[in-house]
Amino acid sequence: MKLNPIKLDGVWNEGYALDYFTTKSEYKGEDIFGYPEFDVTYSEIGKALNELKYHKDYLKAVEIADEVAGYITDEWSLLDKIDGIIAVPPSKPRIIQPLFQLVKLVGEKVNKPISLDFFSKLTPEEIKNLPIEKKLDLFKNSIRKNRDLTRKGSVLLIDDLYSTGTTLKSLCALLKDDMNVENIYILVVAKSSIDK
Repeated sequence: MKLNPIKLDGVWNEGYALDYFTTKSEYKGEDIFGYPEFDVTYSEIGKALNELKYHKDYLKAVEIADEVAGYITDEWSLLDKIDGIIAVPPSKPRIIQPLFQLVKLVGEKVNKPISLDFFSKLTPEEIKNLPIEKKLDLFKNSIRKNRDLTRKGSVLLIDDLYSTGTTLKSLCALLKDDMNVENIYILVVAKSSIDK
């Protein structure tokens, strides 16, 4: 799979997205119900993520995990710098969480412990379409840190999609309150093609 890594600057030590989610999105008009329709072209990993997350093609988790693990190990050389991997809490409740499947596989492939419940959402309210100021206010009371590290170490946060970085900034703020957290790294499968 061809990747186009994108450096993500933020309150973390270092972070990357493996590629943009889409490479082209052109408005085609509206369907018969008045909903907008788009002609969308995905990056290779964006297409795999779209199929995993929105079309329940759970086999894509293996494909994406291979790319994530390969990037962590071969391109980024991050393995010796991290002690564990934390999954970003999902924004929507689902019976099967695609990101959790992905993080489990990555943890196995790079032989690092993972936590799927380090953080949890207090409400299932969808906040992605809110203005950034409202997102920040809502986040102060919407994410709970469920545990602390039991000893000094550095962590890798893995998320599937990056838009504004609001979620990751909030999680990093909570992690920095933990005296055992040394460094925080971020890896996102795909970045929204709109720079925000």
